[in-house]
Amino acid sequence: MTVLVTYATHSGATLTLAETIAETLTAAGVATEVVDVNEGPDPSRYDAVVLGTGVRIDAAEKPATNWAKTHREQLSSRPMALFTCSGSAADPAKGGRQKAADAFVEMLGFSPVAVKNFPGWVIMDKIPVHERLLLKSMRTPTGDFRDLDAVRDWAQELAPLLRKD
Repeated sequence: MTVLVTYATHSGATLTLAETIAETLTAAGVATEVVDVNEGPDPSRYDAVVLGTGVRIDAAEKPATNWAKTHREQLSSRPMALFTCSGSAADPAKGGRQKAADAFVEMLGFSPVAVKNFPGWVIMDKIPVHERLLLKSMRTPTGDFRDLDAVRDWAQELAPLLRKD
């Protein structure tokens, strides 16, 4: 069994989560390949897929959305999990919910075996200037909010869900 762990990232935080998921799955005996969606990986070459996307201004990264739309049929025919990564996921008022993840699942037209929203980072020097101004005007908290232990825990829970019966 081989799992594709593919991701779309803007500032790099989603890549770190994808790598952590792949490392955890590999340690659980699941072969993985980590590939940026911009490289156009073919999901039909894999037994299962984990797709991660950064979230900016309540929207998934366009490359992730476009890739998922292009490969919707292949994704729906194998176990597929989705995770998001955003600074806003650290907000306790959201209760773990993410509008972008909900909209993404609706766009897919099928339910992934698992969906998880993880906090990322808001590090101003990794964000384009025009977005920095918006984030500053919104008084967005800055920092690294990633919880890699939570990512590892989810990946361990994910391993059996990705195995096709």
